[in-house]
Amino acid sequence: MITGTMVKPSVFKLGNVKSPLGNLNFWEQGTLPFEVKRAFWITEVPAGGERGIHAHKKDNQITVCLQGKVKVELEDLTGQHYVFELNDPGEALYLPCLVWSKFTFEENSILLVLSSQDFEESDYIRLKADFEKLKDGYSKAL
Repeated sequence: MITGTMVKPSVFKLGNVKSPLGNLNFWEQGTLPFEVKRAFWITEVPAGGERGIHAHKKDNQITVCLQGKVKVELEDLTGQHYVFELNDPGEALYLPCLVWSKFTFEENSILLVLSSQDFEESDYIRLKADFEKLKDGYSKAL
């Protein structure tokens, strides 16, 4: 059974230095809400393509749209919905565990993902019906 306070998804600013020669965006460990154990990036998704249609049991993630635009639709265990538009490489979205996600890509978008956990297939909740069961259990525990 899942109990406790839910952590909400949120957007935060990364380091940024602007120059006529181009922009430098960066992050340092102290600015992130967890230690990064894994990084991956998603490229060449066709316009309108959807990725990340799942939730994680333990893995927290930070996503950064390095190029283009990605619409992010989220739902937490309380049933609250969130919509974010990522299009600034100087901003990051904190995606806590136990949040259902769907990422919709525009053409030529690149999404960087930083994870708190190493890859583990058993951490994934891939079926929406399984996520709905967790939501039911969470609401009954309140």
